[in-house]
Amino acid sequence: MIRALARVTALAVAALLLFALQQTTPGYSEITGPITQHGVAGTTTNARGFTLRVEKVVLAERLRWQAFGRSYDRDTGGLWAVAVVEVEGTPATTALSGATWLAASGLRFEASERAESFRGFLRGRRLEPGLPQRGLLIFEIGRDAARNGALLVSMSRWPRLDTQLRITIPDERIEQAETLDLETLT
Repeated sequence: MIRALARVTALAVAALLLFALQQTTPGYSEITGPITQHGVAGTTTNARGFTLRVEKVVLAERLRWQAFGRSYDRDTGGLWAVAVVEVEGTPATTALSGATWLAASGLRFEASERAESFRGFLRGRRLEPGLPQRGLLIFEIGRDAARNGALLVSMSRWPRLDTQLRITIPDERIEQAETLDLETLT
């Protein structure tokens, strides 16, 4: 009788232990997710394949620029967040494919493709070692996502087991404009 009770108790303890292990084991996406490297706007932050320094972010209602002999004028239902950055590929040629604005609420806004024709647009552009490039990462964000945000920047659009920079943007690095001429930033 005592032996049977001991077996049942051992079996119950083992089942509870296995249940606890199952509930606390991270999921596949967490295990293989990005390796976050934290930084702050105004300082240079290093990733595995590039370095990045965010100079400032300008929030605007409208954007203007010239490209291909034509004027472009874009507005949005929220705000444009234009990050002025300097980036360099290290130690080999690379490109920034992942650029996301992370709002304090957790909402994510991918870099806008509506301004890709601007010559200073950096997402997807080739980056060479030893040749830093100054350019822009442009996002369309909600009005409530403008403050206390961060930039998530990586070589891959969905980084797995690779570096993703998380650059916090303090309020003193944020400027505002009604209409922003992109030519004045590069």
